[in-house]
Amino acid sequence: MNNQLLKRAWILLLAALMLVALSACGVPPEEDADSAPQEEGVDTGGQEDASYTAYSTQGVAFAVPADWTRAEGTDLFYATGRQEVYGLNGASPLGSYSPQGFYEALVGHYEDTNQFSSLQAAETMDAWQSADGIDCYAADLTGYQDSILYCTKLIVAPQKNLVLTFCGQANAETVGDPSQVWGMLNFLCESLTFEVGTQDEITGNTFLCGDGSQLCLQDGGDFRWYQSAEDHEHQYYEGVYEVYRGQAAMDKVASMTEYGLTMEELERVLSVCLNGYIPGESRPVDYFYATGELEDNRERYQVCLDTFYGVILHNQRLITSPEEVREGGNSTLYIGFYLPELGMADLTNCNVGSNTQWTFQEKTA
Repeated sequence: MNNQLLKRAWILLLAALMLVALSACGVPPEEDADSAPQEEGVDTGGQEDASYTAYSTQGVAFAVPADWTRAEGTDLFYATGRQEVYGLNGASPLGSYSPQGFYEALVGHYEDTNQFSSLQAAETMDAWQSADGIDCYAADLTGYQDSILYCTKLIVAPQKNLVLTFCGQANAETVGDPSQVWGMLNFLCESLTFEVGTQDEITGNTFLCGDGSQLCLQDGGDFRWYQSAEDHEHQYYEGVYEVYRGQAAMDKVASMTEYGLTMEELERVLSVCLNGYIPGESRPVDYFYATGELEDNRERYQVCLDTFYGVILHNQRLITSPEEVREGGNSTLYIGFYLPELGMADLTNCNVGSNTQWTFQEKTA
């Protein structure tokens, strides 16, 4: 399997997401000339006074004017008083590709397939930052097909494993200079925030483990690990714990040289998992399954750097009974991903190399 085939699989996925929405939505019906006056440029003063509503979808959120009308079955909106459509047109995992590599392949795909009669695209992506401070890359593509103008802002967020395409659509003959559409589209994108991996899902929670045991993590950093969720009176462990998430988890694990995991190895593991994660059994070969090059029907989940965790349990005492307490114990490192769709952390016990799954039960009392 060569890299060109893998690249093509991902690009076709993104292209399909874009084209289905574009062709299905189109441009709003013609309105009476008195009800839809054409404007020169973007009336930012009016936008500042407008009422906005937060729209949440596909792991992101952005603000749209409250009087805009959503196009049914899409994440696009008809702009009131304008014969234009704006919104999120597609979302896809970035996988293990670089932002620039993905962008070049996407532009190449459009050029090879003559998707647009005219396409304007920069050679490289630029650094860009979302409203919540996530470092991204962005590029603008302006295309024409028949009488429709398509303005597309491609936003790549490696930290979130997401590729987003925001679009503005208008009748090319009516709108004339595309700067009006670009002004409104950029205004919309300025409010972009991410909802993936934004909070610590481990600290202070109680989990049911795969072997029937129960782990209760206190907000203050103490924990108890019961052999049975139904029996809190007999043998259990007490200790303290540490939780690291995202890049901090990668840095911490790489610094624990006793486990022999280098940053390069951790990054390779992350790269493979970004292409579609299978709880308890993700392997390098799943890279090919996730891109559709090998047939497979197993359920996959999207993970990213910000959903990667390192958890260290420092066992301090074993309580067999109120009268029998054994002081001391070892420390155990767990690494893996939290999957919000399942409410579960899928982890590897690095001390013994085994898989374990912690399913969220409740906030620890």
